[in-house]
Amino acid sequence: MVAALAGVNMIYGLGMLAQGITFDYAQLVIDNEIARMIKEVVGGIKVDKDALALEVIQAVGAAGEFVSHEHTYSRFRGLASQNKLIYRGTRDAWQNDGSKDLTERAYEEALEIYNNFKIKPLPKDVVSKMRSIVNEAEEDYSVEISSE
Repeated sequence: MVAALAGVNMIYGLGMLAQGITFDYAQLVIDNEIARMIKEVVGGIKVDKDALALEVIQAVGAAGEFVSHEHTYSRFRGLASQNKLIYRGTRDAWQNDGSKDLTERAYEEALEIYNNFKIKPLPKDVVSKMRSIVNEAEEDYSVEISSE
């Protein structure tokens, strides 16, 4: 995290173990969540008219309470960190929920992705552009790169 705050903009080795000799799907899912959290932190804080909410501050007043205000409530979910694997509840709640550690939850998530992920086809214009690039390269180098 310190490296990300220092300006580093590349994350390498997601899912790798043992200096890249081994790959683990659960580790990939864990690393992905950490990378998402880093991206959220280095993305900064949006400051615009809506975020400043000057009208809300004026309406609620200096001694008022903002937590139950619709403006606060409607933005709370989007601003709060949305972790899927890292458990942020109490120990009692964690135990009542099965006491699964991070690795167990990561393997479950990896299996969920593996069993249910559906590839979205590329848009036709993208496929067409890629095909034209390949065709041009084949002409330039007088070789067939791929078949249709």
